[in-house]
Amino acid sequence: MAGEKQTIEIELNPDQVAFIGTMKDVYNIASEGKVMRIIMDYLQENKDVHDTVFKQWRCLRCAGARSNRIYG
Repeated sequence: MAGEKQTIEIELNPDQVAFIGTMKDVYNIASEGKVMRIIMDYLQENKDVHDTVFKQWRCLRCAGARSNRIYG
């Protein structure tokens, strides 16, 4: 466990929690928290993907909102 860690509370949908669990199991990652840290490290190191990840509206549960809306 390199580096100091802080605990935060986030709200996720059941499918998102399941995805994290699947990635943990498939890639033999120690914990769900580690899965999230891997995702965060990738995003911090790859600023060129920020628009791809954050600019488009991405709601798998919002049938009418699957356009290219900007978060706001």
